Amino acid sequence: DKQYTAEIVGVDWRTDLAVIKIDATNLPAAELGDSDKIEVGELAVAIGNPASADMEFMGTVTAGIISGLDRTIMSESGYEFKLIQTDAAINPGNSGAALVNSEGKVIGVNSIKIVATGYEGIGFAIPINTARKVAEDLIEHKYVPGRPYIGIKVDSDFDESMARYYRVPVGVLVREVIPFSGAYKAGIKVGDIITKCEGKAVKNLQELNAIKNNYKPGDVIKLEVYRNGQYMEVEVELTEERLTFEQ
Repeated sequence: DKQYTAEIVGVDWRTDLAVIKIDATNLPAAELGDSDKIEVGELAVAIGNPASADMEFMGTVTAGIISGLDRTIMSESGYEFKLIQTDAAINPGNSGAALVNSEGKVIGVNSIKIVATGYEGIGFAIPINTARKVAEDLIEHKYVPGRPYIGIKVDSDFDESMARYYRVPVGVLVREVIPFSGAYKAGIKVGDIITKCEGKAVKNLQELNAIKNNYKPGDVIKLEVYRNGQYMEVEVELTEERLTFEQ
C-alpha cells in the first residue's frame, strides 16, 4: 500500500520488458519458477491490475490453465514473441504482472491479450526464463547484446495490394536508413524495396527478420533491392542492435 518513485534501468522494446529500480529495503521477493518445465494443462494464476489507472482493482487474481507453449505472436511493432498461452483472464492493465503456478512461483510475465470478436480466454505471458535473461542483460549492459541489426526502419503499411497499385514488386519498403549502420554503408536508400534476403523472397519485415536472425553481428548478408525500376544486389554487414531506453 505504498507508492515508490522508480528509476528505469533499461528497456527492451523487442520483448516488451523493462527493469526498474526503487530505493527500498527488506522487501519480500517473488520466487521465480522454471518456464521450461511447465506443461499444458497446469494451473496458471494471473495477478495484476486490470484497470491500471484505478488502484481499487490492484492485486486482482484470476485463474486458469496453461493452454499452449511456444506460441508465436506478432506485435504491432513487428516483433515476434514466443509466449505462454493461458485462459486465465488477462485484461488491459495486467501487462507486466505475474503469471504464477500452483506453488506461487512466477512462470511468466503477462503481456499480450488477443481482443477480438469471437475470441475469449486467450491471454499470453512472456516465459520467465526469457524475462530473467533479458533482465540480467539490461542490468549489465542497458540493452540485450548479440542481436543482428541491418539498420533500417520500414513502412509497415506497404503490402501486396499497395505494390500492385504502384506497379512495383512486393517486399520491404525502406522508410529510414540509420546513419553509419550496415545498411547505410551498403548504400541502401529511403524508398528502396528489399525483395530478397540471402536469395529468398521476402514480402514483409517479419520474413526478412526470420532470415536475418539466423545470423550474428559481423556476418555479411546479401539483399536484393529494387530501386527506380531496376534490381541490384547489395552486401550488408550486420551490426549489433543497441536500442536503449533513451533511444
